[in-house]
Amino acid sequence: MILFLGAAGLLVLPLGIYLYILVRRFLGVLFGDRRKRLQKGLSAVTAVAAAGLSVNLFSLWALLMFYFAAVSGVIDLLRLLWKKAGGGWGRTMELLYRSGAVAAVIVAVITGYAYWNMHRIVVTDYTVETEKTIQAEEIRIVFVSDLHFDTTMDEEKLKDCCLRMEQEQPDLVVLGGDIVDEATLLREAEQAFQALAQIDSTFGTFYVYGNHDKGTYSKSCDFTQEELEQAIRDAGVRILEDETVILNDNLTITGRRDRSGAAVGNAPRKNPQELFADLQQSGASSEAFHILADHQPREMEEIAAAGFDLMLSGHTHAGQMWPVGLVTELFDKKTVNYGQKSFGNMELVVSSGIAGWGYPLRTGKHSEYTVITVR
Repeated sequence: MILFLGAAGLLVLPLGIYLYILVRRFLGVLFGDRRKRLQKGLSAVTAVAAAGLSVNLFSLWALLMFYFAAVSGVIDLLRLLWKKAGGGWGRTMELLYRSGAVAAVIVAVITGYAYWNMHRIVVTDYTVETEKTIQAEEIRIVFVSDLHFDTTMDEEKLKDCCLRMEQEQPDLVVLGGDIVDEATLLREAEQAFQALAQIDSTFGTFYVYGNHDKGTYSKSCDFTQEELEQAIRDAGVRILEDETVILNDNLTITGRRDRSGAAVGNAPRKNPQELFADLQQSGASSEAFHILADHQPREMEEIAAAGFDLMLSGHTHAGQMWPVGLVTELFDKKTVNYGQKSFGNMELVVSSGIAGWGYPLRTGKHSEYTVITVR
């Protein structure tokens, strides 16, 4: 928490200073050279209030303020370069520039696109080749993660999505965590899992918890962990927390306890070697095709070395809002932000999620459910 507050302060302080400059610039258009004292006072109050509300870096307000400041900064730089190059800059252009209208319009366009992009759900297909025998020409897996119900959709829209998923004729449905979060009501959680459980498949629907599902980030969550677990089981979804299910002689599914949940709870999660040892002790053949679902894409090398063939993860949202994904790729080399990647003999698939957290906006990739074909 201390580190988070420190990071927030480092970001919000320059934001406040720059907002003061932008507000002074705007008030200068309104008042001209009159009432300079009033302009300074209003600018200071507005900038402090706007920056103060942006301390919650995950809020929609903070997102819009940082985007507005970033776009304004780019415009400032372009204006400087244009004037240095001797370009003309008339009175109308100067008024538009000083009023902040151009930056406001650009942010509005970005926000509109982000809203549309979040609500546009696409299907992303991946193919995984294996030399192992899988008792069929191929296995089709529908993987859904990070729904955060109902950030972007109601029950009817979710049911429509589930019908689309069922048309993929899956052998297996895997729910990769954060299907609900601390803002979801209990009745909404029941609706979400009931809808997802209706997707017809050969082996059924399996679920691993994400870091948000159990509502541990909020003291006012509408459901208890016991109520959520009951809702999931009542829907007919199988919960996997460091557990393996043998689907047939040549196919297994293992679900890991989420690393965040293990960190704040009383039950530590098993390491990949322990999970694979449990899998073998349960009677699964090492020659079977072994799938592992883990909400957060971490420890891929260890999971591959243990003997798993396919890992399914979500959590990252592919950044959701630029430049989060870029920052993740640059500074967190222990995770994968999005897509398919090989680790030894294991394939990893990281989904951007079917929705997003916090607000219904996305500029990082798209909203999706994934279909993985194992051949």
